[in-house]
Amino acid sequence: MPIIQEVTEQKFLTEEEKTTLKDIQTKSQSLVVELGEISMIKIQIENRYESAKSYLIEISNQEKEFTKNLFDKYGKFSLDPETGEIIKSN
Repeated sequence: MPIIQEVTEQKFLTEEEKTTLKDIQTKSQSLVVELGEISMIKIQIENRYESAKSYLIEISNQEKEFTKNLFDKYGKFSLDPETGEIIKSN
């Protein structure tokens, strides 16, 4: 029994199609890099945000402790923060 092989003609993309394909591949690679950079920046911003929140808590606690110490020392009063003048309240 003879083996019959079908011979097919090889086909190739046109130069224009190859150029378009390479352009799409290049754009896709650039997009992957851009998305990676954006992800890194997002992580950095999230870390900065968490640090800022921690710092806010630290400052708030410092303010509460300072205020408590002043009330313990001077009683009920008003304060002019510009001059530091303590005005006793009745």
